[in-house]
Amino acid sequence: MQPDERQALQVVALTVTLGATFGVQAVVPDLGPLYLAPVLAAAKWFGRRAAITVAVVASALLTGDVLLSPELPPTVLLGSVLGFLLIGDRAGQFLEQRQRAERELVRLRSIQEALAPANPPDLPLLEVATRYLPAQQGVAGDFYLISAGPNNSTIFVIGDVAGKGVAAARRASFLRATITAAAPFSDDPASLLQLANAELVRQYGTSAEFITVLCLTVRPDAGLRWSRAGHPPPVKLSDGLPISESDPAFPMGIAPSLPAVAAEGVLPPEGILLYTDGLTDARPPGGRYEPYGTVRLARAIARLGDPSPEQAVHRLVEAATLFSRGVLPDDLCLVALRSKLPHTRWRDAPTAEANLPRREQRDLAST
Repeated sequence: MQPDERQALQVVALTVTLGATFGVQAVVPDLGPLYLAPVLAAAKWFGRRAAITVAVVASALLTGDVLLSPELPPTVLLGSVLGFLLIGDRAGQFLEQRQRAERELVRLRSIQEALAPANPPDLPLLEVATRYLPAQQGVAGDFYLISAGPNNSTIFVIGDVAGKGVAAARRASFLRATITAAAPFSDDPASLLQLANAELVRQYGTSAEFITVLCLTVRPDAGLRWSRAGHPPPVKLSDGLPISESDPAFPMGIAPSLPAVAAEGVLPPEGILLYTDGLTDARPPGGRYEPYGTVRLARAIARLGDPSPEQAVHRLVEAATLFSRGVLPDDLCLVALRSKLPHTRWRDAPTAEANLPRREQRDLAST
């Protein structure tokens, strides 16, 4: 049924209900509350203004019932009219707010699907698994990116925007798109973060709603380079400890320049985990408990015993959800990766561009 046809039927239903209520009230006194049915229906179908309009019409019809029936005292009229107007206003306002929240949630989910796709690209050289879990309050600005870089490298990015709602998701989307556009031309993670920060400030200005980001480059020789803007470091899937010490820059979006620096290392054979602080900040409701934290994270990973990336992200989401009693206070995003090859060097392996789906290869070739 088309929307116009549905609205026409709803208007007819309201009219018939009001007329039937007027007739029943004229025969059976003291049934004034029956007029609440069309008032509430109008609030649900058309919103606050329509509910108030129907409440006024119901008040007029009830006035006619009082005049026609001597058994209805006039005092009933005043209380009923005020009740109709008040209930129509409050019900309409509540339902409008709920409908706006539902529409915003739909928009947020569509944005989030682009920020953190459910399925990462299939990479011949790397085994990759990802997870995104929204907080109890709704979707925010966690995101990840996997893209081909120059010199046969592969770029991994994970980030977390402070704040909630559409505004946070849009900032995350802008930042992700900026890094996506720059990734084919630079495998320097610090330069990528500096460029993205400059574009972010140019677009939105400086803001207290900062963004923490980790950018990591995996080279063909299994070498790693990474840079952090206020974000947790990568940790090993063997013991949950950072792959090495690295100095973070401050988060992105709070100043025009970003003094990011790059650290170097080698991809451990057991693999690594990138995560947002929704994992370590998980805690039970009530605020009386300490967060999950990096110590519990390291212990949880160590207990897994050489997990695959898929096993690691699955079990860690389970652990955080169980610890927080099913109510996450913040979004949670995980990216786990390890080499598919038995050796650490990837000489004579396919290029990173070949790792990506054909559509992304065409997009890369056109740049």
